[in-house]
Amino acid sequence: MPEDEPDQDWTREDAAESLSQLAQSGVGIPVGSHDDDDALVPRVMVVDDDYGFRTMVRSWLVEEGVDVVAEAPDGPEAVARAAQTHPDVVLMDLRMPKMDGIEAASRILATEPDTQIILLSAYGDASLKQAAQEAGVYCYLIKDCPPSVLWRTIRFAWTLKLSLQNRGRAAAQA
Repeated sequence: MPEDEPDQDWTREDAAESLSQLAQSGVGIPVGSHDDDDALVPRVMVVDDDYGFRTMVRSWLVEEGVDVVAEAPDGPEAVARAAQTHPDVVLMDLRMPKMDGIEAASRILATEPDTQIILLSAYGDASLKQAAQEAGVYCYLIKDCPPSVLWRTIRFAWTLKLSLQNRGRAAAQA
């Protein structure tokens, strides 16, 4: 296979490992693109039952130039809004009424498999992290992590989504 041809055996795990290595290298995050040439920022949905926290995160994201496409106070509404807005990245609370973040993530990923979900939790429980990983969540972060960690995670998750989309397009054209 020529070197410039995409590897057809490339997986989500390969991409995550690649991005992890990139993060550790200190090299800048590559900028991708959406279908629309002018859309060069991540489209993010914020999900949390705490209105104050959700509003604070939304305001911070907007200040950072992120396109906040939706908000939801619980899992069922998150699933519905993800289907309507097709976010690149979802920032979602773990513990919410009606449906927890892990179940909501599973349902979102069932219909929007390239969407990257970052679970935010006040709990650093290893079993919750394992359940999130099994559900296909991109990352599990503690809510009090530094904003720089959250911002970098959002950028890497968005870059992964763009990579998955580009690989999918290349495979479809082959």
